[in-house]
Amino acid sequence: MPPLPLIEPNTALFLDFDGTLADLAPRPDLVQVEPELVGTLRALHTCLDGALAIVSGRPVDELDYFLQPLRLPAAGVHGAEFRHGAESIVRPPAPGIGPLLPKLEALVLKHPGLQLERKSVAVAIHYRQVPELEPLVRAAVADVLRDAVGLDALPGKMVIEIKPAGVDKGGAIATFMRSAPFAGRLPLFAGDDVTDEAGFTVVRELGGVGLLVGQRATAASVSVPAPAVLREWLHRSAHALTHLMARRDEPADPLSSPSPAREEPL
Repeated sequence: MPPLPLIEPNTALFLDFDGTLADLAPRPDLVQVEPELVGTLRALHTCLDGALAIVSGRPVDELDYFLQPLRLPAAGVHGAEFRHGAESIVRPPAPGIGPLLPKLEALVLKHPGLQLERKSVAVAIHYRQVPELEPLVRAAVADVLRDAVGLDALPGKMVIEIKPAGVDKGGAIATFMRSAPFAGRLPLFAGDDVTDEAGFTVVRELGGVGLLVGQRATAASVSVPAPAVLREWLHRSAHALTHLMARRDEPADPLSSPSPAREEPL
């Protein structure tokens, strides 16, 4: 893949959270955020005139918790939750997750290594601690979805999520790109999971860049090996953009301007 350039001032920047901004953890609640990251995201949000959004499988409230005190534009639960700027979170009507929970809870109780994560309009089963149970989890999800309406399964890294049908990160990015301050910019989306492929496809269709964190077959056009490398790239980009803005805001030096031509007496 080609080398990764620094973020340009005309970029619309979209960032996944787990496995991208933050390293993956054994459980979602154990994720740690690098101390410098919040300041870097704040600087990028300022330098890009607000055209930075987090696009994640997590609910928006959780993103706010990990990135506090920032409240960035965000799409949560793969786009089922949406917040533009500091506006309130928009969620679709509840898609009927409740009737599915008893069977899923029974499965998790039977296999303690599994974790059930309830979200506002979705539910996920994590099997990171017991990867050998993937076939069992897939079968259980297929079973509870057999008669469900308006829901579908979304496999990810050691997790399968049940979410509203027709919702994905590509649709969330496309929605952001239709309004200011994102409209008219070149989109760049960074993500790590197969759940991010819809986002990579959309930014490619819009002439932008998909950035994969990791190594695998992908629709992304560039890659970095790990979240730490992506964070370093964000730090360097924020520093360069901040420096560029400072230079633009500097008053012109009158000594460096050419002197006006003197009129010679006739």
